[in-house]
Amino acid sequence: MIQYSWRKSISTECTFDKDTTDIGKLESIIVAISENLAFQLRRGNKLTSCITFKIRYSDFQTYTKQKCIPYSTADHDIISVVKELYKELYKRRMLVRLIGVKFSHLVEGGHQINIFDDDEKILYLYTAIDKLRERYGDRVVMRAKGMEAKTIARWNPFNGEPPPLLTNRKR
Repeated sequence: MIQYSWRKSISTECTFDKDTTDIGKLESIIVAISENLAFQLRRGNKLTSCITFKIRYSDFQTYTKQKCIPYSTADHDIISVVKELYKELYKRRMLVRLIGVKFSHLVEGGHQINIFDDDEKILYLYTAIDKLRERYGDRVVMRAKGMEAKTIARWNPFNGEPPPLLTNRKR
């Protein structure tokens, strides 16, 4: 008998075939990873309150930084925090080998509307985009900034199934 346990975090990393200093490529992958992880959270009816960014340079020195936020699954909130963490860590201007994003402190529930920041149209937009992604794949609707990044598989990390072998497949 396998004991059931709650998933405490969700993350993904991207190791580059060739180390890079291409800021446009790095930011594109950061946006794509964050957007896909936020979609996975919404699909699993989860919220996150802790975002961690990881960067590994070509000399294998690894740095991580995290920030706690109010519980959210909104792309615009999450992506801005991930970009902020990236800008704080990417100071060395060396070749980058790996970047990663992790969401932790997960709880059950849907997005709680912030009366001052959230617009009803944005929430409807996320619902529509998620339905399209469920039906036609995770690359059917995405931010232009994240288009050159590889995709994250269409598996649901919150339904108890093991992940596929290749979570980052090419287009």
